Amino acid sequence: MKAKFLLFSALLTAGLSASLLLAGCTEQEVPDEGGETQPVIETVTDKVYEGWGTFTGTTTDGVPTEGTVVAEGFTYVGTFEDGYKITGTGTMTNSGGDVTEGTFVNGALNGYGTVRYANGCLGIGEFKNGQIDGKAFFVWPQGEGAYDWYYGDWVGQMRIGQGYYQFNNGCYYYGEFANDWINGEGTFHWTGGNYWTGTFENGSPKTGSYGAGQMDGVQGYIAIGDDGAWSWYTGELEDGTLVENGQVVQAE
Repeated sequence: MKAKFLLFSALLTAGLSASLLLAGCTEQEVPDEGGETQPVIETVTDKVYEGWGTFTGTTTDGVPTEGTVVAEGFTYVGTFEDGYKITGTGTMTNSGGDVTEGTFVNGALNGYGTVRYANGCLGIGEFKNGQIDGKAFFVWPQGEGAYDWYYGDWVGQMRIGQGYYQFNNGCYYYGEFANDWINGEGTFHWTGGNYWTGTFENGSPKTGSYGAGQMDGVQGYIAIGDDGAWSWYTGELEDGTLVENGQVVQAE
């Protein structure tokens, strides 16, 4: 009888120990496979971060990761990959109405992107530190539905290198650019079929040759004004040819 009692006591003690052990396990926080607690992901609305802006979106451990921030001078919608910096992929609209889409680093477009300017211009291509740099396409409105466009090399928001410029009147140029305009070796084509191949300086031909017919006074040369407007060229070429308002009036 005594042996049975001792056996029962031992079983009871073992059962209580097992129960306490199991109870202790259920009360502990379950870590992830790396031994760290899981991040806290929350959705917030109009949360104000002093010195940064007002944020609506998703935070991880209290830091914005995706959503919209409205700050002084701009609104950004996209991802946040470096805390409270505008580093990620998204769309930024500044107070002037320019809309920039692409990949940002510290608030500046880097890599391939698009900028739709408030004045109607459009830039699509490669960017560095917020400026067009590399290969890019750019459009300038010229009024009444007309526009000029350029595709080619850019350096620091300036046309430098090889490029193609299409004028809204049908004329076009392919060749070298420097100082943000037609400078260097290239060919300019007029709508009537005439063309000039040679060296250009500030948009005007300097040395070279005509092609595809005679200059009959209908076609002319190009020049660029300080205001960026297109106009006919007036002046004397290095070969002695005199041009007035796009018309050849004297040729030696």
